[in-house]
Amino acid sequence: MADEKIGKKPDDKQGGKGGDKGGDSGEVGGRGSQLLYTCFNDGAGNYVSANWTYFTCWKCGALNYM
Repeated sequence: MADEKIGKKPDDKQGGKGGDKGGDSGEVGGRGSQLLYTCFNDGAGNYVSANWTYFTCWKCGALNYM
């Protein structure tokens, strides 16, 4: 059952590519709705939206579920 999920992104869930910096737009702003998750593959920090269920690492491209 777990083998079915390997390498596949869920179609009905929200997700995307993680960022190496959280909301760095160069302007002062309020708190964003981003969380910092660590990639299981290389340990890089990824800033992702709070409503995502998966993300791909910005550094190595590994698919991570939350």
